[in-house]
Amino acid sequence: YAAAFGALVRESGGSSVVLARDSRQSGPRFAGVAQAALRSAGCRVIDCGMLPTPTAQLAVEHHHAGGGSVVTASHNPVEWNALKFVGPDGVFLDQDAWAGLERHLSRPAAGPGGGEAVSDPDAVRRHLDLLLQLPFADAAAVRGRKLRVALACVRGAGGPIMTQLLERLGCGVQAINLETDGRFPRAPEPVPANLGALAELVKGLHREDVVQA
Repeated sequence: YAAAFGALVRESGGSSVVLARDSRQSGPRFAGVAQAALRSAGCRVIDCGMLPTPTAQLAVEHHHAGGGSVVTASHNPVEWNALKFVGPDGVFLDQDAWAGLERHLSRPAAGPGGGEAVSDPDAVRRHLDLLLQLPFADAAAVRGRKLRVALACVRGAGGPIMTQLLERLGCGVQAINLETDGRFPRAPEPVPANLGALAELVKGLHREDVVQA
């Protein structure tokens, strides 16, 4: 699939592909194989490492890349992994683009090879800067409220960026499961049955507020 996507990017006139992954323990192996396949297709791989998917999508736009691929199974159980594909506009592939990918899958051809790999360590910083520059995001007003926020990121890729965002907004953060080691303490789908620990954290913060008042 990664090789077919690389061929699609090259066919469409692109030359570079942003690559990222989530925190699953199988992620580095999957990402390594995907990078090798993309490079074999002649693509320049911009490796962003572990990122939330929206951050990777913005990286595609920032680099004017021909596309992006994120190694992630999203909210599926921890034993799964998968590939998400992003077009040059930073949006997931539409039906026509997916048909092109399937065409390359059905008629695989040897790629030209020779694609290089470079790293991009600044994708998170850029994403945060863009968020805080949104005209409807009144960061000063949020800072003035001195909010306390309960945060639970299931040991996923969102922990670091969410913590940084909330701290830059002047929020006090009480967090659980921020380690990005892919050892999910619960099923990642955020349905009520899976949110007991977060609910207890919120109630604990509320009790502290009542005592302090």
